[in-house]
Amino acid sequence: MTPELEKKLQSCPSLPSPTPVAVRIITLANEPEVDIDRIIKILHCDPALASKILRTANSPLYPYSKKIENLHQAVMVLGLNATISLALSFSLMKSLQTNRKSGLDYSLYWKRALLAGTACRVLGTTCELTGIIEELYLSSLMQDLGMLALDQVFSDLYKNPKLDQTCHASIIAHEKQCLAVNHAAVGSWLLTQWNFPDRLRLAIAGSDDSSRIPPQDERAKFVYCVSLSGKIAEIFLRESHSDYLQVVKEEAHTLLNLTPEALMEVLETTENLIPETEKIFQTDLQTWTEPQGILEKARETLLLRSLQTIQEVQELQINKATMEAQFQNLEEIHRIDPLTGALARAYLDQYLDCSFKQALVNEECLTLVFGDLDKFKSVNDRYGHQAGDRILQSTARLLLARVRTTDKVGRYGGEEFVLILPKTSSTAAKTVCERILSAFRNTTHEIAENQNIAVTVSLGVATHTPDKPYLNITDLLLAADKAVYHSKSHGRNQCTYYEKIKIEQPA
Repeated sequence: MTPELEKKLQSCPSLPSPTPVAVRIITLANEPEVDIDRIIKILHCDPALASKILRTANSPLYPYSKKIENLHQAVMVLGLNATISLALSFSLMKSLQTNRKSGLDYSLYWKRALLAGTACRVLGTTCELTGIIEELYLSSLMQDLGMLALDQVFSDLYKNPKLDQTCHASIIAHEKQCLAVNHAAVGSWLLTQWNFPDRLRLAIAGSDDSSRIPPQDERAKFVYCVSLSGKIAEIFLRESHSDYLQVVKEEAHTLLNLTPEALMEVLETTENLIPETEKIFQTDLQTWTEPQGILEKARETLLLRSLQTIQEVQELQINKATMEAQFQNLEEIHRIDPLTGALARAYLDQYLDCSFKQALVNEECLTLVFGDLDKFKSVNDRYGHQAGDRILQSTARLLLARVRTTDKVGRYGGEEFVLILPKTSSTAAKTVCERILSAFRNTTHEIAENQNIAVTVSLGVATHTPDKPYLNITDLLLAADKAVYHSKSHGRNQCTYYEKIKIEQPA
């Protein structure tokens, strides 16, 4: 707030102010120890106020088996803090009401204040703030106090015909546009002038913007209840509820972790307490609101929102499944060599590395078989690359059909293929290799219609064992490569085992 605005407020003769009784109650509330007899004496000075305290103590708000017949019993039932807060509520509401004609819709103002106070009682109980329910009630009743003050100082402020006073956000935006301040700041300033407790002043200041107080602050839940109570009151005031209900639902969950079902219970309980509020404050809220119709709309809206949320979740799940399928498909495309259907080189390298590490950890055998088609260059030169591609495809099919389900076949490059045989000794690998050599010797490959040719293959085998381990997968691949080179340089169409080369040619 600017110093200029504070000066205007201080010099305004008709500014809202507490009654003498309210001043004495405020003074009493700020004392460290409060004597019951003193508060009772103050209440006796205002018979109407004493009557309201007794009526409240006997109301459904405080279910008690016996009828409360005097103020002493009422104070004992309500408790000192609750009694002081209630007394302040009644005396302040009486002193602050006015019938002065102005731009502010006073009927709407008091209706919102009473509905917010009623809702805040329910929120306090729901959020387990039972020891300070009446403080919450008082704070919520007075959260828009600054509007009364601003209306006194700037009589034309709320006269804008385009201003929708049922929409509190519109009022706040209008105040900021005209004065660069909103009524919450003015209300907090007023409570400072009246020497109100800090928690109440903070609640008024944060009523329009709960983000002013961080969640870790011990007073945060108190402020959040007050802020949310005004929004709940607005549900009963608005003609259109659908979008606004969603806003309140989200804020209830964010601030107080209330589910939509819990919010609905708060609304229903607030509706049930409206008749009692009318009796205590001798007013008629039913002429302004139709709670049952509002709650039916609220239930319908929250149900529709829930169904919409379920639908959105289902759509997200479908989209997720589609994306996962597309990702798997994309991964499959990168995993498989598009020409032959064997493992592609990039994926093959990863698979080789993982297989070798697994063999090391589990102390198992791992055999690699290098296969290289014999004289493949001459096939390309004589019959063309299209024919060569057909032979590569046929080779991959033949290899895949001759290995076990636990084995893998990858295209290493050009006409070279690698077979990964996990948990396989060189003796067991010999059976697989002989089967492959025999298949190539007895198979012709179709390169064109009615044209088939025979192609043989040279194999090189290297085996990692726990007894004779390799340092890494690179050394194992190099050994298999040397073995296939030995097969090709010694006549082709055969299988060579690297272990035999090492015996024949020791390092």
